Amino acid sequence: MSPQPLNSNEFHLHSLDSPFPLKAIAAPRHFVEPFARVKSLPKGALGDIKGRGLPIQLESWIESLPIDLLKIVSIFAENNAGIWVVGGSIRQGLSGVTPNDYDLATDMKPKQVLKCFPKSIETGVEYGTVTVRLKAGGDMFEVTTLRCDQEYLDGRRPESVDFGTSLAEDLERRDLTINAMAIDLARQELYDPYNGLDDLQSGVLRAVGEATLRLEEDGLRVMRVYRFMDQGDGGLWHPDEMLSAALIECRKMLVNVSLERVWQELRRILSGFHAADVLARMDSDGVLKIIFNGQSFDLNGQSSLQRISDNSVIESRLAMMFRGDNPANLLKHLTMPKSVINRVSELRRSIGNLPNENDVAQLRVYRAVLGAGLDAQLACELALDTKDAKNIQAALNQLPENDAKDVALADGHWIVDKTGIKPGIRLGRLKDYLHRLQVENNVSSLDELHSMLNDIDWEESDPSDWPQLRWP
Repeated sequence: MSPQPLNSNEFHLHSLDSPFPLKAIAAPRHFVEPFARVKSLPKGALGDIKGRGLPIQLESWIESLPIDLLKIVSIFAENNAGIWVVGGSIRQGLSGVTPNDYDLATDMKPKQVLKCFPKSIETGVEYGTVTVRLKAGGDMFEVTTLRCDQEYLDGRRPESVDFGTSLAEDLERRDLTINAMAIDLARQELYDPYNGLDDLQSGVLRAVGEATLRLEEDGLRVMRVYRFMDQGDGGLWHPDEMLSAALIECRKMLVNVSLERVWQELRRILSGFHAADVLARMDSDGVLKIIFNGQSFDLNGQSSLQRISDNSVIESRLAMMFRGDNPANLLKHLTMPKSVINRVSELRRSIGNLPNENDVAQLRVYRAVLGAGLDAQLACELALDTKDAKNIQAALNQLPENDAKDVALADGHWIVDKTGIKPGIRLGRLKDYLHRLQVENNVSSLDELHSMLNDIDWEESDPSDWPQLRWP
């Protein structure tokens, strides 16, 4: 018999006397050793924790590591420093998610880090953090010197920071077990002293050590726990009994946290896949009342809100939450950007003010005024089960786009030329009036608009009575 190759992975054996195959066997495949990409990295100082081999689910994570990260790790090791990947990128890698950024921990002091990497940025040297990069404009990675924090007196930051050499002590001061893991790339070892991998696989949030003590060290950790409850496609995770009790006990610590930091965490919670469930938990635990400084809010409709873009979903959730009371002062107090405050105000103003589904002119004006915010507005109406919202959405979906695409045909020069009106309030209001007529009637040319202009008593009537292109 002689082998007859059919493809690169399989052979069929044939008899010399027959063209028919007798047996199929697999061709040998090239074996690729797991984690081969990092095996040749130089080894830095050894961590003071017993490690274990990298779980096989980190293989794709290893393959996706940026080349600059591997170069930086090598430079630390060549300078006899310990260097470990820490933080969220490990958690994401174990969950099958490709990280957007990577954090590193080292026993090298910040000044020495800056000396080894002169293009770095002094992000927070007093706390041991340097943003390391190999060149200006290159990939950036936060590198923090191992720490053993002293007493926290204000619930915001440690009274002092002592730089250390113990990886064990550094991981001991972290908030959750799923964040208290480290990886030595050169040795292909995972350090997981608090069984964060087990909690990750079980979908449980558990504090490192005593839960109350961990949260009291930094009040923002309360917000972080609620954020970590939302694992997107990974589902809704729940804190264990001790952490659940600590969240309620330590909620008062939020008053010590800067409002900017609170808003950054709240923003991420609002944009989360399971935001409605997390907000309900925060309400039940009495946390929202503290964040919103006692202002009334309503979570009705949050669980029904359709998935829209991140910015729009944040603004929509806030508009629905505060549709009863104007939250402008509160949102300013929480240091929200002016653009967010304005969009929340616009959404609030229009909630419940829907056009007549059978009035094409109203539908056109509604669509033109809301513009890019139309999807968010309708999402709010549908979530709140506003009367006729579904019918309005269907009517808008069937309504053809205006020929002029809602862009004003008549500018001030054209109006002055046709009327002789001098620049001022009357000219501005007439321009807006004509724009509304254009949208309502799907006007596509200036000739049509000129005919409508001739029907307006623009010389004698009060311009404050003229319709404007606005909704409601």
